[in-house]
Amino acid sequence: MDAIHALGYSMLLAKDTPHVYELWRRHHASVQLIIWEDQGAKHACLHNSTCVYAPPGLDLPVPPPNSTHLNVPIWKVFNTHWWNGSSRPLGSPFTLSPEPYDHWPERRNNAKGNFYVGYSLERTCLKAPFTPHAQRPRQAYVYAKQLNYFLEPQYILSNPPGVGETPLNDTFYANLARTDNITWLGQFKGDGMPEGVPPIPPPGISQVQQMDRPSFQRVMGQSRVLLGIGRPHLSPTPYEALCLGVPFINPVDNWNREDPEDRDKWDAQQDGLLYTGVGEPYVYHVRKGDRDGLKRAVRKAMETPIERFIPPHMKMSALLDRMKVLLETDWRPTAKVQMEVTKYVLDG
Repeated sequence: MDAIHALGYSMLLAKDTPHVYELWRRHHASVQLIIWEDQGAKHACLHNSTCVYAPPGLDLPVPPPNSTHLNVPIWKVFNTHWWNGSSRPLGSPFTLSPEPYDHWPERRNNAKGNFYVGYSLERTCLKAPFTPHAQRPRQAYVYAKQLNYFLEPQYILSNPPGVGETPLNDTFYANLARTDNITWLGQFKGDGMPEGVPPIPPPGISQVQQMDRPSFQRVMGQSRVLLGIGRPHLSPTPYEALCLGVPFINPVDNWNREDPEDRDKWDAQQDGLLYTGVGEPYVYHVRKGDRDGLKRAVRKAMETPIERFIPPHMKMSALLDRMKVLLETDWRPTAKVQMEVTKYVLDG
């Protein structure tokens, strides 16, 4: 939103599908494009001749809305898609992505040709105070929204060594807290826990109360490292941590056992940091189950200060450049090609 406003455009927010149609009827002559998030409503419109305007060849003038037809030009509708893939009906060029998926290895790139619009945390993050490393307690933040993430296959320590140990009674954190004087913090919801399993984090991790964003930024910014445990994937939080001067430990869930250093074969919690080449001292990539490697990463990150870090493609200036292209390009020729490629047809 900040980027759109910074480029001098107004923005209309629709609360539901009827509101979209109402706003279009009123303001259609001034609308550059529609960014659609409601997947069901979007598909209902973009295949319906009473909603979308998509004549063969796209060469006819666009008629204004009337009592029976909205006449939304198909080339003005873009779909948001957070994950690695494209959206119907016109595919990649009309799918907005949060990550530059074109930089990902071929085997993981299901979104080649998507429009990378991305996002930037720069303006909000830079408003948060920066805590000098020397003033930070020996504190590490464990990032997992749900407590049941400790029980999932992607969990970075999914193989407790002791007989009868489970990830929730694993003493890894308690032991490292004792030997290295580390305070582990985290905030976890107990939803979705197996029946009979207490919603309590592993020993050594202190549960903090639910926080608003400024409070979360303050606690995060006072930490010396952010530990990912495997989920959630592609979250903005590691980027925010880096902007606050907090390195991130990025769990690697899959790799080529015959060539474990081949990063093109790695799958990580935050693939965006992996495949854009961000490494130490900002990001420590640790393979799942490598307890010694995780200890080394935690210790090194705790003792290796970093300044604020924002990847170049996530700076506000880069976002503005991409948004300008999105808003000021005539997408009709691209839509014409994509209608052929996708064999697009209206339902009626």
